[in-house]
Amino acid sequence: MGALFLVCAALGVACAFAGVRMWLADGRLEARLGMAGERPALRLPLALAARGRDRSEIAGKLMLAGFQDAKAADRFAWARMAATVGVALAVMLVSRALWGGFLAQPLLIVIATGLTYVGAKQAILLLAARRARAITAEFPFLLDLMLMMLESGISLDQCFRSIARDEGVAVPQHARLIAMLVADLDRGMRYDLALDRWAARVAVSGAKELAALFRQALFQGVELAPALREFVREFTQRRVMRAREAMGGITVRMVVLMILFFMPALFVVLGGPPIVAIFDTLRGVSQ
Repeated sequence: MGALFLVCAALGVACAFAGVRMWLADGRLEARLGMAGERPALRLPLALAARGRDRSEIAGKLMLAGFQDAKAADRFAWARMAATVGVALAVMLVSRALWGGFLAQPLLIVIATGLTYVGAKQAILLLAARRARAITAEFPFLLDLMLMMLESGISLDQCFRSIARDEGVAVPQHARLIAMLVADLDRGMRYDLALDRWAARVAVSGAKELAALFRQALFQGVELAPALREFVREFTQRRVMRAREAMGGITVRMVVLMILFFMPALFVVLGGPPIVAIFDTLRGVSQ
């Protein structure tokens, strides 16, 4: 029995030694790649962290919301868990102050923590949708600017640099993203990789196709103007469709408001006199 214990202990020490060696090798690799200044993010336990499709959806929505860091999903998981625990503690303190015990209202604690956990993801979805609307709305102006610059005779690279430098007021969202693209190019990154990173940062429908079009124009000499006009028409149609959807949503909200505030008063005005007459009749019969 003692020999078996020694063998298991030796295997455990060997596994720990191998794990330390792999960890040190990963650290050296990150240092060679220039990531030594970034400390690895602590991960939540698998039972609490987002996994699989949920994690992919959260990472994509964080990217669309403007959180471009590769560790944004891990940081969001920690922030969501901290907010959930904080809300649970706050509700327990309120329960202690109002009802005399930390667990006097367990259902209220469960509801509050559940709403916080789910609401964190919904907040990211709302931020992502808001940024996507802003970027999509700016696309026609951006492409029109690019068309005017390209037709005036400047190159695509000069067009990018001019937009990043001078068009922060006309297209603020895209000017910032194109400034990141220019910064990648100034650091020596190849144009195809820089355009792929730009499309990932934009993260809306049509960005990858535009990046592919820019690559073809740079490396194969494809004419940009006709394709850009098609993209302008497409993004303009998206804005019109979104405006129509907003108008339809306003109509629905107005109907709901009318049902909530106008219909009860109408029922009181129309149904009040007959109901009063019926009660008067019943009172007279009973007498």
